[in-house]
Amino acid sequence: MVKQYSLRFQAYLRLALVLGALILINVLASFQNWRLDLTAEQRYSLHPNTRALMAGLKDVVFVRVYLEGDFPPGFRKLRNTTEDLLRQMRRESGGKLEFEFTDPSAQGDRKSTNELFEQLYKQGLQPTDLQVRGEDNSMSRQVIWPGAMVYYRGQEKSANFLLGGSPGATPMQILNASEENLEFALVDAIDKIVRMKKPKIAFTEGHGELEPAMVSDIAKTLSEHYSVTRYDLNRVEAVPEDVDMLVIAKPSAYFSDWTRYKLDHFVMRGGRILWCLEGVGASMDSMGQENAFMAMPVESGLEDLLFRYGIRVNANLIQDFRAAPIPVVYGSMGGQPQTKLFPWYYFPLVLGDGQHPLSRNLDPILLRFVSSIDTVTAPGIRKQVLLASSDRSRSLASPLRVHLGTATEALEESQFQNKRMPVAVLLEGIFHSAYRKRVLNEFAQKAVDSLQMPKKDSINNGRMIVVADGDLLRNEVRVSTGEIYPLGLDRFTGQQYGNRNFALNAVAYLLEDRSTIELRARRISLRLLNAKRVKEEKLFWQVMNLGLPLLLLLAYGGLRYYRRRRAFVKPLVDS
Repeated sequence: MVKQYSLRFQAYLRLALVLGALILINVLASFQNWRLDLTAEQRYSLHPNTRALMAGLKDVVFVRVYLEGDFPPGFRKLRNTTEDLLRQMRRESGGKLEFEFTDPSAQGDRKSTNELFEQLYKQGLQPTDLQVRGEDNSMSRQVIWPGAMVYYRGQEKSANFLLGGSPGATPMQILNASEENLEFALVDAIDKIVRMKKPKIAFTEGHGELEPAMVSDIAKTLSEHYSVTRYDLNRVEAVPEDVDMLVIAKPSAYFSDWTRYKLDHFVMRGGRILWCLEGVGASMDSMGQENAFMAMPVESGLEDLLFRYGIRVNANLIQDFRAAPIPVVYGSMGGQPQTKLFPWYYFPLVLGDGQHPLSRNLDPILLRFVSSIDTVTAPGIRKQVLLASSDRSRSLASPLRVHLGTATEALEESQFQNKRMPVAVLLEGIFHSAYRKRVLNEFAQKAVDSLQMPKKDSINNGRMIVVADGDLLRNEVRVSTGEIYPLGLDRFTGQQYGNRNFALNAVAYLLEDRSTIELRARRISLRLLNAKRVKEEKLFWQVMNLGLPLLLLLAYGGLRYYRRRRAFVKPLVDS
């Protein structure tokens, strides 16, 4: 009897020790977080640049996330992923990052909700509309704001989560792209708002570049992150030392040899350039009464300079079967012209191949009268195609006649035989000066010496981007009122294209803003079930999931009963 009580006491003691050990482990774990991320892409771990940014915060950063409410499963998952990411970032910041989730639709009354919606839109957040099926199978509209506002020392910055999505992308693919983009979106907003010294960007003028109003939207957006100004290239002196980057947007005048020398000198001292150039002069404003115009090659004087850097903008125009529509008058009714949208093959919608972080997870980018780009041999320079036409495109040599009637022609896909012609190329590496082997005349040498612009043979870490469309950065302007439309907005369809995001990525990469742009290189794969197999094998897996555990339990119980019976039950022996 005593032995039985002793065994029972030992069993209770072991149970108490195990429970005590578990409680102690949980208490200790609350003071220190351990996480073992076994995923191939480290999807549950912060990027080293994110950890460094969080550790370097000087003051409290507050993030208000508007992704709260009764959502479909995909958005609920995005919401939970956002919360998990913010918790990790708060831990790395030592408590200097604070956040809260709020439901913008729960404002009590419709007026307050609409006022908040309008405020969020003005602050830069982008809503998305969902059609939600209720319990009675009725459909209702739900507005979701998948984004956040970041606040720091009286400043604010928006961060949109639902980014990317190529044509034909499924909702799950878009959400996957959004999850990939999530850390980048948050870190980019925080990094920009806490940055003390802003790099300086200058839009050039003096050679027929786009007017300030034409680049007003992108200049305003860039001014939130950088110092933005304008600079006349016709000035005699060198580009100011405090200018880190030049944006040359659609020049139409010829560049003199001295101006080309200034640009080459700027590159050799480590300056960055975003070239938006025209291979052919073409504009819808040139359409006359015949609804046609002649598109002629553009001679800018930059051809030799760019050739030395390993690039050539061709004097042709690309037509793409994947194109933006324009309104065309096709008849009249009651004396009123009737218009209809037709695809305008000279306005291609281009995408990147997803291999470079600059062009990943972007909406299609609208280009207008774009030319193709050829890369040529330039020792030390690496070339990366950022944007290209679709697999159904073709090029037309100039000069050529552009007629509006092309939009209404029933062209066949078989007429577009060219595939992925480059239209935007990144150049980086060792740049050799175009003037290193040239002898300057006496006058030029005196000018170079007096202006302290000596020749330099090369630069080791040069970087520039060439886009064969001068209108990449051009926003529309309402002539009657001067209203500035957002960059990439198609006024005819209301479609917002990815021009602005591509431009922001390009500038960030050129200015070596690696703390955020490298995050775009992360790939997070949603390993989805095969929908067809799920439908076909649904019953089988339901039976397996429910029946197999029961069978294993019964087998274990039977085996245990059998072993105990053999061990403790002795057969009766006749005496």
